[in-house]
Amino acid sequence: MRNNFSLQNSAHSKRRRFGLFTSAVLMAAIIVTPSLAHKTFLWPSKFLWNTGDVVDVALTSALAFPDLQFGPARDRISFTSVVLDNEAVGALSYEESDTILKVTFTAERPGLAVIAMSSKPRFGEIKPEDASAYLDEIGAEASVRAAFEALPGSPPLNRSYSKHSKTFICIETCSIGYEARFASAEQALQFVAVKSDKTAFMLLRNGKPVASHAVSVNTSDQAHHDLSTNEDGIVTIDPAMTGAVMMMSIWITVPDQPDGVYHSDYATLTVDLSQKG
Repeated sequence: MRNNFSLQNSAHSKRRRFGLFTSAVLMAAIIVTPSLAHKTFLWPSKFLWNTGDVVDVALTSALAFPDLQFGPARDRISFTSVVLDNEAVGALSYEESDTILKVTFTAERPGLAVIAMSSKPRFGEIKPEDASAYLDEIGAEASVRAAFEALPGSPPLNRSYSKHSKTFICIETCSIGYEARFASAEQALQFVAVKSDKTAFMLLRNGKPVASHAVSVNTSDQAHHDLSTNEDGIVTIDPAMTGAVMMMSIWITVPDQPDGVYHSDYATLTVDLSQKG
C-alpha cells in the first residue's frame, strides 16, 4: 500500500499536470499548421457569370485542390447562404453525387456573390496508438500533449470537427457589393473580404479577427504556400499570384480537461484573384 506521502505526491502531480493543461487552455485553442488531409471547399464551374445565368457551385472534399473527389450528403450540411450584392438569395436547389454536392441559384442582378456552407460537427475517436501522430498533425503544444499522455491507461483521443467553406464569384462585376466584411454568424471560422485591398482577406473566429495564425494558400496547379495573418487578422496574397486559389486555416479548441473532446474548425475560401472588379 502507498503511504500518505505517496498519495499526496500523486495528487499534487495530477493537480500540476492539470494546471499545466489549464494554462495552455487560456488561449482557448492550439495554433496549428493547416492539415494535409482532405480539403473541403466550394468550387464554382466558373468565377464570372452573366446576369440571368443559373449559377452552379460544387461542395467537395479532396486530397488535392482543385480535385473533385467526395461529395457530402445534403443532410451533412448545417448551413447554406448565398448573398448577392449584400442581399440574400432564397431560391436554392441542390443535387447530390458521389463527387460533389451541387447548389444552384439564378443570378438576378450584378455584383459580388458570396456562397457559404458549413457541415454539422462530426465526432470520433483517435486510437491510442495514433494519438501521438494526430497531436503532431494539429501542432499540439507540449503542455497539452503532456496532459493527454499523463492520463491513466491508454485512452483514445476524442475529437470532433466542422468544415466551413466559402467562395466569392462575380456576376458581371465584383465591384458591386465588395464590402469590407461579410461574416456568417453560423460559421465559427471564416475568411472575409477586405475592401481596401483585393488581395487581402481577414480571418475571423466567432466574428473577431484572428492574429498571427497559420494560413495555407493552394493554387490550381497544386502549389502550396504557407502564410500567416498579421496583428489585425489579415492575410495578404502575393499580388503576382493570379488565377483561382484556395485559402485554408484550422483552429483547434482544446477541452477543459485532457480527456475531453478536441474540436477542429476548418475554414476554406476559394476565389479567382484575376477577378479584380
